[in-house]
Amino acid sequence: MESTWELRDLPVLDTVVPYFDEHPQGVMLSCREVADLAGRDPTDVYQALKILQLTYVRLVEGLGHGPISSSVRGVTDDARRAVGQWPSPDVWADRIIRALLDAAQREPDEAKRSRLRATADGLAGFGRDVLVGVLSGGITQSMSSS
Repeated sequence: MESTWELRDLPVLDTVVPYFDEHPQGVMLSCREVADLAGRDPTDVYQALKILQLTYVRLVEGLGHGPISSSVRGVTDDARRAVGQWPSPDVWADRIIRALLDAAQREPDEAKRSRLRATADGLAGFGRDVLVGVLSGGITQSMSSS
């Protein structure tokens, strides 16, 4: 069975979360509007929203149930974390690793490119737990001193 998270659900969530960050509270976003913003089929968007409603979105269904009568009235804290808008040590660790790999691709010097890749590989493997721990401590410390 193929995962729908990367192909369908996350892109829909990635469309909905910024919308609610940019618009005032109390605004609802229809399933069709989400489909238009995401460039996706309304039926696929509705299926994603049904799955996402358990943890990530507040879905309101009209009498007809389905893409025509459904709207999103908000997102959860978990939704913001899932798309990387809130500080999560796991998200930041993945971003750091990805940035190192991107830097390695752009680096013309073979020795530097090799060191960047080795660092990314080390952090992606056994070092990821250490990196997440360091980031977690840093985020916790910065939030407590605010």
